[in-house]
Amino acid sequence: MSTYLDLQNGFYNAFSQGLGFAPGIPFQMVQPSPPLVDGAKSDQMLWNYFNNIPPYSLTQNYIASGGNQFTSDYSGLFSALQGAPNSFEQDIGPKCNTAWNAYTAVLPITTPLSQFPVIFRSWAMRNGYSSVANVGASDLAQLLLDPISSAQMALMLYKPNGANTPTWDVGFADMTQQLSVAPTRKFLLNSSTMNSDVSNSWSKSSNSGFFGLWGGSSSSSSQSATFAASGVTVDASFDHVMQFSAVPGDWYNSSAMSLAFSNKDGAPWDSSKPINWNNTFGQNGNMQRFAANLVIASGMKVLVTSAASFSKDDQTAINNNSGAGMWPFYNTNSSSGSSTDVTFNNQGNMTVTITSLPNVPIVLGVIVEPAAVFVGQEGAQAYKQHLARLLKA
Repeated sequence: MSTYLDLQNGFYNAFSQGLGFAPGIPFQMVQPSPPLVDGAKSDQMLWNYFNNIPPYSLTQNYIASGGNQFTSDYSGLFSALQGAPNSFEQDIGPKCNTAWNAYTAVLPITTPLSQFPVIFRSWAMRNGYSSVANVGASDLAQLLLDPISSAQMALMLYKPNGANTPTWDVGFADMTQQLSVAPTRKFLLNSSTMNSDVSNSWSKSSNSGFFGLWGGSSSSSSQSATFAASGVTVDASFDHVMQFSAVPGDWYNSSAMSLAFSNKDGAPWDSSKPINWNNTFGQNGNMQRFAANLVIASGMKVLVTSAASFSKDDQTAINNNSGAGMWPFYNTNSSSGSSTDVTFNNQGNMTVTITSLPNVPIVLGVIVEPAAVFVGQEGAQAYKQHLARLLKA
């Protein structure tokens, strides 16, 4: 008799194998999996998945508006780092510095960092700070030569300091173009014959944070336990599935990030700040791993059957809550392109049908990369070669 965790782990193995991943590939399922709809915010909705820091788990309970966020953690990190000595603030004075910071906060995202010295000089001449225009411009030019200072200056244009939202280099339109020519995938799961052993997975069996039978429910609920304990089958197919990658935009400085990672003590860390290497990159740090690639699909067709005989009360509870989405993808019925239908036969056996429209992308998971690889430290190339071998296996 399977537990709900057994079923979740068995589904993970069948799903990752169906996607073509060999054991050991750091694939993480994302639940729930709402469609990504083309529109004014489509780029940002896509990039939110890169912005989420993956937990140490085979399943990520995705929360688009919260959770551990890359951009906010990155901004916090650079508030705790010290660049090379520079007297910019002292040379221009506190009044000018405050006015300059307010000005840079509303500069457009397209402003080249290399132009900051020229921009400062012109701004100072126009706004009553001509006496410090040249020395300030010279100081800024020196700051640009230091990776930490340069990274801190770049962040001035982006939230929470500036007006711009952080971006990545490839957006929704390019992603959908790539997805339209990606291969098909399908897989089957039978709980009576499934492999629920995930001890050799990248997270060493760690799998937590997932929902129960319907979205928002507990995996220990009576309905979830009944569902998992009886026979469950899954027949899933996808018109197109691909791995999608994007690189952080100009707000991100890889050289400065690598410098911070490679020095646990001393410079560039400011010992007076509460943020340090251990609570950033260490065992309990907030940036131990990153979403390197997204696993995106379209044209999803999933049929889930249960041999459990659900009581009338359980059937009512399931029908009343199915609008929150059902295991395993928790897609809600929406005009954005997905639907979930639940039916019961006379014996109380349940059938769940989950579909999504063709050419409407859905993020099903991420490929997780440890911080040492993401920031380009020693061993990163070997790690990538290892993953490449696994993908070809």
